Amino acid sequence: MRTVRWVDEEEWRSVVDVNLTAVYALTQSVLHGMLERKEGTIITVTSLAALRPGLISGAPYGAAKAGARNLMQDVHTEFRNQGIRATTIIPAEVDTAILDNRPAPPDAAARATMMMPEDVAEAILLCATLPARTVIEEIVLSPTRDRDRSGEIAIAARFGEPGYTRPR
Repeated sequence: MRTVRWVDEEEWRSVVDVNLTAVYALTQSVLHGMLERKEGTIITVTSLAALRPGLISGAPYGAAKAGARNLMQDVHTEFRNQGIRATTIIPAEVDTAILDNRPAPPDAAARATMMMPEDVAEAILLCATLPARTVIEEIVLSPTRDRDRSGEIAIAARFGEPGYTRPR
């Protein structure tokens, strides 16, 4: 479900658990060792949905990604003077298999306009390999060309509505 109107609590919790609670758990699991060593880098990939929520990504996903972004900002603010770098990579649409889970999966022409996973990987590598004296707090990545999402948004708005059958 994409709209908060139709998403049930179980689905909400599931999306938040994967996209926010897991980031918290992983961060906490590495943070103690980093603080002992007085150095470390935590890089989290969120989503443009953290900055621009909407029906393409959905309410639970956007809220969870915004929470993960906020968590990394907290880690950066709290631990930067102890040698810990925290970075958030914020990509727009990336052509991955997860797009097939959307109420209206983008077609091949739409996917051709999107970023590729290796584009995000390059940003991660940049953040990880900078000298310890430098941190990139956030990077927003987006495709050069924008695309029309209006049809996908119209389907997502009704997806989950009782009695609604999405077009094939």
